[in-house]
Amino acid sequence: MHQKNVSVIITSFNGSKYIKKQMDSIFKQSIMPEEIIICDDHSSDETITLLKSYTSNDILKLYVNDKQLGVVENFKKAAKMARQGNQLIFADQDDIWTPQKLQKLTDAMQLIDDNITPALVYSDLAVIDKNDDIIYESFWGKQKIRPEKINLATLLYGNVVTGCTMIINYPMAEELFCIDTIDYLHDEWLSLIAYSFGKVDFLNEKLVLYREHENNVTLSENYKPLGIINNIKTEIDYLSGKRKFLARQFDLAKEFLSKYHSKLNAAQINIIENFIKQENDNYLLKRIKRRITYS
Repeated sequence: MHQKNVSVIITSFNGSKYIKKQMDSIFKQSIMPEEIIICDDHSSDETITLLKSYTSNDILKLYVNDKQLGVVENFKKAAKMARQGNQLIFADQDDIWTPQKLQKLTDAMQLIDDNITPALVYSDLAVIDKNDDIIYESFWGKQKIRPEKINLATLLYGNVVTGCTMIINYPMAEELFCIDTIDYLHDEWLSLIAYSFGKVDFLNEKLVLYREHENNVTLSENYKPLGIINNIKTEIDYLSGKRKFLARQFDLAKEFLSKYHSKLNAAQINIIENFIKQENDNYLLKRIKRRITYS
């Protein structure tokens, strides 16, 4: 059975090592999407050849860029190629979907989508290594993420909504198309929308086997393991002022506030402005304020 009004969006680049397992897992879903859009960013390995082997299925549409666009622009291009009005589900090229992922996400979206308000549903994930062995049974559990406690204030300190677990409705997709910066990934931007003037829900289930390896680009920098030596060095750099703690988050908050000020209510504007005011605080004070916000 095909799920009408749902498009799966995949961007690929030199992903031949793992992409077949991802594609196979999508074609083994309990229900199928209306279409699968793949936009390849001018791969130089066997990725395109592997993907062409799936094109006999008429729901798959493969596009290959003449030149590299980069992660963000290639992603936006792929999303814009989806059928107008469709909900979008995102897939990384090197993950594996559980068989019920598409069904469970679309069922959950059906409960909150009014076709007017930008809406997003996301889930937990399990983390696997290059050999498909599970490293962490639950990403949320490993990172002590409590989705019921997530709100606009906590998201400003760092995104915890992983793009490869998302489904978004078309009004949210329209917001994605309007992102005019390549400095931020889609998941952190769309999450702020969902938790401010949009709608959001989550499923406390692991619907994706997320592959952690040396070439990941979508896992938030807040959650990439650095190792003991690098952790110590990072702490010293923050304490000495050599590096600015949360610098990227402050830039994102300013950009978001500037673009969406007219869509935010007074309380939401106040939350973002108060966060930005911390920019010149010392490192330890920022850490304390972050801890208080999460408590």
